[in-house]
Amino acid sequence: MFEVIERDGLGRIGKLTLGKRTLETPALLPVINPNKILVSPREMAERFGCQALITNSYIIRRTPELKEKSLSGGLHKLLDFDGPIMTDSGTFQAHVYGHVDVTNKEIVEFQRDIGSDIGTILDIFSEPRDDKAIALKAVEENLARGREAVALRGEMALAGPIQGGVYRDARENCAREMSKLDFEIHPVGGIVPLMESYRFSDLVHAVASAKKGLTLARPVHAFGAGHPMVFPLLALLGCDMFDSASYAKFAAD
Repeated sequence: MFEVIERDGLGRIGKLTLGKRTLETPALLPVINPNKILVSPREMAERFGCQALITNSYIIRRTPELKEKSLSGGLHKLLDFDGPIMTDSGTFQAHVYGHVDVTNKEIVEFQRDIGSDIGTILDIFSEPRDDKAIALKAVEENLARGREAVALRGEMALAGPIQGGVYRDARENCAREMSKLDFEIHPVGGIVPLMESYRFSDLVHAVASAKKGLTLARPVHAFGAGHPMVFPLLALLGCDMFDSASYAKFAAD
């Protein structure tokens, strides 16, 4: 359940309840790579006041040791973190590498079985270069995958991403149709290439178009919004959650 406590324009302060766990929004979820933990989740919570994390269920599933530990002891024990944990599905890996060897059904069931607080469907990442026909076809497939995932979720909260490339009407229609399904959270997906290439106008239109079609009763997550310069802009546009691996990437060298 999502409760809006205070609002200023599209920006808002809220509280997201996930079973016995709660999350105050706006919230930044550090990305934890389970194969390369540079700052432990426990330190994230105790030293930096981190409320929630996001990790990648696709990486966990394809790493035998992590898969076994997460299925036997659960995701929270694996990461040693008591707060809400959101899991991504492998969509970004498909964007980077062109393919992932898992189906939507398999990855949703896996997220459910390891005790993810918020699971994510395996949506199709719409690239900025995609023509409109490709983007619209991806939207239809993502809606079908969303309907499939809702039936498999169990007690897990579920995230239904909004895609549509750079086409505003495709984004708005995707958002409107996703809002009809039983999701708790709606990430705006496919925006990392826009941020990486400083296409801030297209970024604003992608988020604003999604917001036009989305129900106001659910929080909006900006996938991959990792740089501090975009947080105020996206909060102003009504995004409630963000995820970032920047703390690790910027420190790597």
